[in-house]
Amino acid sequence: MSNQTLLPRRGFLATTALAGSAALFSIGRARAKPVSQITIDYAYYSPLSLLLKQNGWVEQALGPNISVSWVLSQGSNKALEFLRGRSIVLGSAAGSATLLARANGEPVQTVYVNDIAETTALVTQAGSSVHSVSDLKGRRVAATPGTEPYAFLLRALENANLRLSDITLVPLQHELGRMALDRGDVDAWAGLDPFMAEAQLQNKDRLFYRNLSIITPNVLVAREDFLHEHPGIITKLLQAYERARRTAQKDPQVLAPILAQAAGLSANVAKLQMSRQHFDTPELTPDGQARIAASGRVFQKLGVIPASVNIDATVAAMVNNQFVTRVENV
Repeated sequence: MSNQTLLPRRGFLATTALAGSAALFSIGRARAKPVSQITIDYAYYSPLSLLLKQNGWVEQALGPNISVSWVLSQGSNKALEFLRGRSIVLGSAAGSATLLARANGEPVQTVYVNDIAETTALVTQAGSSVHSVSDLKGRRVAATPGTEPYAFLLRALENANLRLSDITLVPLQHELGRMALDRGDVDAWAGLDPFMAEAQLQNKDRLFYRNLSIITPNVLVAREDFLHEHPGIITKLLQAYERARRTAQKDPQVLAPILAQAAGLSANVAKLQMSRQHFDTPELTPDGQARIAASGRVFQKLGVIPASVNIDATVAAMVNNQFVTRVENV
């Protein structure tokens, strides 16, 4: 296996061609065929989606003329694959993963922040000789390319003056990465909750590198064409999310039993995950955008994002906060 695993490139759409896209989203100007059915995702790393799914708040917001289907996203990469295939209209993904998709030609935008949380860390077994990122040199590390844990790993390596080629990257979906760590097939794993919380409590695995300041927000993502054609539907969907966010903001632990039931977790694992999640704002703030841009520059150094891409301009084109302004005032 090659030491360095890169994501496949897609044809890059120049960000200058998208610079005027914000003008497309004014309510009342979009014309499209009526929608009678939509599909959105839910994810264990996005507890607000679980609250919505359980309580039927999306269905209430859309009314009887639009039916709603739900599909499970196992990671940001899967949510963005669903959007690319047009099988969902709204998905939960990390800001870093969304930038990667946008920079490689996917016409997606962020419209809402689910949470800003410590959803990832670098994990190893309790008795491992790995105690710092520097100890990863020459080791096998599991991660899911195209996701927040992957971006987190890249930034951790950079901060330790290591390159991706200094480790053997083992590309596995999140839960499989945890299983590989359990078996001793890898020396470390770029973890993701709830699997990370399970590893801590069930196996006493150690989170040997934690750094909330380099984790990007978990965002809701939609395709630009759907935003243009159906802004009213997106607004109603985000009104439902805002109802869930305000509920969670009062007491994040209200989500713990819902998460435990949906993901088949113990109560303690769900509580630990929820202790790391915050629901302070639905808007992608300048700080959040700066974190995303920093991850993008690391991707670019690796060649995963083409060198011709202007990272800051791409982040600016990716962020669409106008829907948040509407739903916050409801």
